[in-house]
Amino acid sequence: MQENSYLILGLKDNATLQEVENAYKNLKQKYQKQCFEEGEDGTFAARMLSKIKVAYSDCIEDIRKREFIGDGSIYQAIEKLIKDGKLNEAQALLDDTEPRGGEWHFMQAHIFYKRNWFLESKTQLEMALTHDPNNTRYRNNLDILNRQNKSADDELKAQRQATRAGYSAPQDRSPSAMGNGLCSYCATCLLCNAICYFCI
Repeated sequence: MQENSYLILGLKDNATLQEVENAYKNLKQKYQKQCFEEGEDGTFAARMLSKIKVAYSDCIEDIRKREFIGDGSIYQAIEKLIKDGKLNEAQALLDDTEPRGGEWHFMQAHIFYKRNWFLESKTQLEMALTHDPNNTRYRNNLDILNRQNKSADDELKAQRQATRAGYSAPQDRSPSAMGNGLCSYCATCLLCNAICYFCI
């Protein structure tokens, strides 16, 4: 939001949607007439038209955000979006949130986790704990994530060991064992290709 968007429209920060729309409409009509004047008046009016358009857009976005959040906190709104599976909207709302303390990093970890970005999620949980080391919710979520990562690592190691256990030494690949450098599979393919070529 550009600085003083409400002031540019001549309104207070808690203006309603109707007040913003009325103010924008009135200012737009005023400056549209003036922008065709010659000299500095026309240039000023053109700049003001651009400025009020951006201010209007910022105010509308701010009002919608206020309506969405309601009486709850921004983090409750983000959590609701995450639960509803609206991860892009949750990320956009989180990106606009300041300051970026423990709760911010916790919500970022939650979004990353839902996207299956587990390492990034772990990093965000660790950052949340640096802001609030005594927060049991952050600690519990990090412990759960670490257990899941360890379980996945153990499963991967077991799969690798099973693959190695079933591994056998390569067969004799000497030219004499392969029919002068040609295995039976390759010979069959060549024969089929030759038959197809001559039949066509």
